[in-house]
Amino acid sequence: MSLCIPGSAHVLSGRWKAGIMWFCSLWALSCLDSFVLSIPVSLSFATIIAILIFLFSSCVICYIVFLVSSYRLTVPRFRYYGWFLFLLFSIIYKVFVVEFILSLEGTYIGRHSRVVRWAMYPTLIPDSPHWEDQTTTSVWAYRFSDPRRGDIIGFKMGEQPWWKQPRHVSRRVVGLPGETVDICPPYVFVNGKKLLDPPIFTKISSCKDGYSGYVYAKDVDTERILKGVLPPEEIELPITLGPDEYFLLGDNSPESLDSRHLGPIPREAIVGQVTRIIFPPWRIQELITFDSYNENDTPEPLDKLLQKE
Repeated sequence: MSLCIPGSAHVLSGRWKAGIMWFCSLWALSCLDSFVLSIPVSLSFATIIAILIFLFSSCVICYIVFLVSSYRLTVPRFRYYGWFLFLLFSIIYKVFVVEFILSLEGTYIGRHSRVVRWAMYPTLIPDSPHWEDQTTTSVWAYRFSDPRRGDIIGFKMGEQPWWKQPRHVSRRVVGLPGETVDICPPYVFVNGKKLLDPPIFTKISSCKDGYSGYVYAKDVDTERILKGVLPPEEIELPITLGPDEYFLLGDNSPESLDSRHLGPIPREAIVGQVTRIIFPPWRIQELITFDSYNENDTPEPLDKLLQKE
């Protein structure tokens, strides 16, 4: 029972306060990892590993104590209709309550996301023969500040019903409000000047270490990316951004659907800042200070990875 609905065994045995306490405590603990890992500050590799071990150990200990306390309770025996009602409430809990709580967590705290597209390669690696990156997005990173050039942010690509997480994708901030952005392969220009700072833009434009440089929208294979969906219109460049607009580009420009097709992204569509990679263990790293990228650990070229698939 406790595995189906946390605290249900305590409630059925007459211990309402204990049941509510366990329910709230377990959910608070499950949200703690999103909160801690989405803190928009730079953390060392050892610190991230220590946080992950601490959170995992805390969850295991808490669940063991919770299940032991549930096992010792005396719960009234159910008849057939009783088990049917409990099963029905369990389904309602899993389908609606859990999704609603996860939606609140993703809206106000942070969220973990799997990388499923090649748009940010090699910064973020999607499903490949060996692994796929999982990132954490800090929803409250921009509560008191605005996105900066070079930040990787998550933004909404469309609205979903309230019981689902808002679908969002990750791209890098290139142009800030009021600036004029243009592309001259392999470089991107901001206000008529070649964008080389922060240094990540120099790496992308160098066409080395797995990067491809920036290309025009017409050179992006949108039909393959969207898999049959009608490709979006191409935005005419150069473009001057409005007072609340940002120009976002993927690090893997030939494989990215971004502001070259969607146009400037309004501030209200930005979900949060993608702060770090948290899985797999050998890929754990900060994305806030991505300039610490290890050039000796160069990912394979994209074409070779696609051939393996």
